[in-house]
Amino acid sequence: MVPFIKGALTGLAFGIVLYKVGATRYSRVMGMLTLRDTKIMKFAFTAIAVTAIGYGLASALGVAEAWNLVPRTMAFTGASHLLGGVMFGVAMGTTGLCPGTCAAKTGGLGGDKKFVGLASLLGLVLGTLVFVAVKDMLLETGIMAANQKPLTINGLLGLPYAPVALALGAAVLVIVLALDRFTPEKAFEPAAERKSVVDHLRGEWSSTAAGVVAAVLILGATMQGGYLGFSGAVLAFVGWMSHLIGVPFSPVPVITDDIVWRAALIIGVLPGGFVAKLLSTKSKEAALHPVPKVLDVRTLVKTTGMITLMTSGALIGGGCTTGAFISAWPTLSVGSFAMSLTFFATSMLVSNARIWMKTLDLPAAQAIGDRVYD
Repeated sequence: MVPFIKGALTGLAFGIVLYKVGATRYSRVMGMLTLRDTKIMKFAFTAIAVTAIGYGLASALGVAEAWNLVPRTMAFTGASHLLGGVMFGVAMGTTGLCPGTCAAKTGGLGGDKKFVGLASLLGLVLGTLVFVAVKDMLLETGIMAANQKPLTINGLLGLPYAPVALALGAAVLVIVLALDRFTPEKAFEPAAERKSVVDHLRGEWSSTAAGVVAAVLILGATMQGGYLGFSGAVLAFVGWMSHLIGVPFSPVPVITDDIVWRAALIIGVLPGGFVAKLLSTKSKEAALHPVPKVLDVRTLVKTTGMITLMTSGALIGGGCTTGAFISAWPTLSVGSFAMSLTFFATSMLVSNARIWMKTLDLPAAQAIGDRVYD
């Protein structure tokens, strides 16, 4: 019961962060991928920098093991990072979602389309089942390495972890400061003037504040013996459920405390989105000109299909935007860099191609995003 409670509370807190920083907004994510709105990028880089510095200092001071702050390194699985990254990137560039934001957005009832959240949750489950179906084939063909070992940048360089992690953290902080200097955040004007600390907490959070909180949660997850990543959490959840109904599957052969913690992580994100929405102040445009929800079957089908592709890609490639990027870059995992750089390159290509082909009207999406938590 204790691992479940810890995992659920961690997931709930991270769900609040994702919602409050605007990572569940389609317009924000599309803005990031097309380099027209860098807020979510600055949030992610801030979290990476603070986490890397936290790990690095713990290692340099010799307290990493005593504090249980030894980072868990993702195994290198070969070509599967590239295959999974392309699959994930296509879906992300189309939907503006990732596994964690699917759950946070669903919990917060965001968007102007009815039942899209439920369609995305269905896609999470279906994507897991697709991964289970193709995993053996990927191993047999060598696309996914059978002998999976953790490879790190510091290991390849023959250097201790601490100085490389601290250098990464410092370098990423410089990038954040440069981005903030040349691309200031576009703020949503609140319906009521923000005067007190509570008013600011109820508004949309800055990338810096949200990034620091996210880093604390990542470090806290490590101290709990867990790993903050949502594609693995979805796999753990589906595996746990399959055991409960008496139909276990191979990726989750045994239900351990770690599996329960991970499963609870994704469960907690849903109420995290709900709590964040409940305690949030609406934007001025949302209060004056609310956007009614509409039922769009085509969007539901597309969302289910794309999230299925995304989840299977995340599991094939070894992680999602949280697991293979925000949480993993501070560990200096080679596999995480291969996976995340692939899916970001792919998603940026897809999203910009959509603008060129006029299937994405970003100004219109941003206008809607100011009126509804999309």
